[in-house]
Amino acid sequence: NALISSQKRILQNISSTAEERYLDFVQRYPHFFNRISNVQIASYLGVTPEFLSTIRKNLAKS
Repeated sequence: NALISSQKRILQNISSTAEERYLDFVQRYPHFFNRISNVQIASYLGVTPEFLSTIRKNLAKS
């Protein structure tokens, strides 16, 4: 099951935008959202912390 989860995550990283990955993360793991650092979230999403900040700022404007 871990292998399947890993493969799904890799496929998602290839086929989704960073914003889509962020929105999926927030929806899929709401209990982690406020418990882990932005650096860790950015690492999981495959973006820099600065770009994660930009994504969050753009979504807040929407």
